[in-house]
Amino acid sequence: MGRLRRRAILGVAAALLAVGGWAVWTATARPQIVVTPSSVDFGPIAERRIIQVEVRNAGRAPLRVLAVTSSCGCTVPAIGATTVAPRTATRLAITFDPVAHGPQAGPARHAVYVRTNDPRTPEVEIEVKAVVLKGVAR
Repeated sequence: MGRLRRRAILGVAAALLAVGGWAVWTATARPQIVVTPSSVDFGPIAERRIIQVEVRNAGRAPLRVLAVTSSCGCTVPAIGATTVAPRTATRLAITFDPVAHGPQAGPARHAVYVRTNDPRTPEVEIEVKAVVLKGVAR
């Protein structure tokens, strides 16, 4: 009887440890945003172009994209999905339109901002560079 009781106690203890470990793992689950690449360079540009970046959730909880904005009207972001499951990704299309940039030619630096529910990195900034060409035949 002593041996059976010891096995029962060990079984209950193992079950409690498993449940406790699961509870801790679940309680610490959080989203984690990773953007690749973290900057884009359109280079010399005379016409509107699009570059895609990957927005990945490296965390263990759903990543919610709360807002995607830019620092200039010439740079327009469009996110593929506003909820990204753990260990998956979505695409972010960044469109640069040199006509909307205005009359000035030359280097341009702007940013796209992705705001999420990631508690460690609530906002990611993606640098956007280009060299605007004006007066180029299209």
